[in-house]
Amino acid sequence: MTAAQQQEAKPTRKKAADAQASKAPRTRGKDKGAEMLPHLENLVLLVRKVQRPELLRALMEGVTGEAHVPLRELTESAVGSLPIASRNALFALVANFEQSHQVKLERAAERINLLGDEYGTMAVSRLLDANNSQDAAISSDRTDKASKALHLFLAQEYPPEGIQSDQRFDHAETQHGMLAQAHSDKYSSHYIGPKGAQPDLTQDAEQALRERLFELFPKINPSEILIEYFEQRDSSLPGNPIVLYSLTAKFNGKEVHFQKIDEGEVKDIESPAVTNVRFSWQSDKGFLSVFCDDQEVRPDLTRIFRDVVLGGNGDIRSMPMREFDLMGFSTPAMLKRFKQSRIEGIEGIEIRHLVVTKPEVRQMNVKSQTVQRRVENALVIRRHRFEDRDIYAMAKEVYSLPDLTDCVIQQVKLSMLVAKTMHRRAHSVSVQITAPNGFSDGRLTKDDSDLVFAQLIRLDCAREY
Repeated sequence: MTAAQQQEAKPTRKKAADAQASKAPRTRGKDKGAEMLPHLENLVLLVRKVQRPELLRALMEGVTGEAHVPLRELTESAVGSLPIASRNALFALVANFEQSHQVKLERAAERINLLGDEYGTMAVSRLLDANNSQDAAISSDRTDKASKALHLFLAQEYPPEGIQSDQRFDHAETQHGMLAQAHSDKYSSHYIGPKGAQPDLTQDAEQALRERLFELFPKINPSEILIEYFEQRDSSLPGNPIVLYSLTAKFNGKEVHFQKIDEGEVKDIESPAVTNVRFSWQSDKGFLSVFCDDQEVRPDLTRIFRDVVLGGNGDIRSMPMREFDLMGFSTPAMLKRFKQSRIEGIEGIEIRHLVVTKPEVRQMNVKSQTVQRRVENALVIRRHRFEDRDIYAMAKEVYSLPDLTDCVIQQVKLSMLVAKTMHRRAHSVSVQITAPNGFSDGRLTKDDSDLVFAQLIRLDCAREY
């Protein structure tokens, strides 16, 4: 380019730069749900999430008991979630509903939204019937969780004319609570096993299970052990694999001591009570939950399930079971252990974030009945890379949490500095540990993954059986 051409190009570039600078910043669209329906938070959230607007229309017409032509016009041609303009129009219509109808919509939306977490989604998916044309259509989209729960709610509360109501939504709520309870450290211990392993309890395996339980509880009678198992299969996959397997073993195990008045005298009574051992195995994820009143024998029960039901035959190398416990991160003492318990090959450990919850049981009114719901609101305590305070100082100063011992540590993200080796220079790895899921090692090399897991074992937050 000549000097004259360069001189002519400069004003053009300046004009383009001025035009770019004069443009107003782009802002993302936002509906007016919070402004128009400030008292219907759950309904606004449900409208934003549902990918099948015709279900929203069915819900509102079912609650009000009449057809709404404007609603049909908004939802008939809509594909996917409603656009912002349609959402605002829908909110305007709801704002004109009677107060009693608004309250019903909010209560329904609250129940549907509560099934939006991992366990609620699992419960809803298991109750959808692939042989039912309506269920098959709604279950085809694996990501639309809200529509699936709303579909079950409508089938129960406002079924189409000529179709009998079912109680699957109530069953989903019950299963949701049971799954959340089964995955709680308060009720069960959790382990990681081989993904895809299919359980099998033949007659020989059942006899072996009785013998192993007798070895663990020598005071019981093997012939009196009651064994039951249930399985749920995925009919949409080849071979109908088992996705959830539950096994219970009940026997007269522990002795119960109590006093009883007999013929005017207080007598001490000793009687055997039923011991309940329960296993819950999710094949696709490799999650095993083990319950027994005696927490100390749960690792031994895990070995029994692996060897007998999963066919591990005691070979820990071919079928290891891993357990993760994050409660050690509830006190600053963990920072000292980072220095005192470092293994060779790890030069430094830092906590990048903690996810903590404080579970509580609340009473709610559902269908004029008082029910108890377990509520867990997660708080993420995250450190910026330039932050010089440790995670516990931040919890105290920023989040007003001087003590985390009353909280449940659900997730920990660590940054580990791996020392230089013959084949690789020193580098940092990021590890996210979730109870009971384990730690994320998909982006780590096998050497780094083994090193990280060995370090977690030394910190006493991971075990392998």
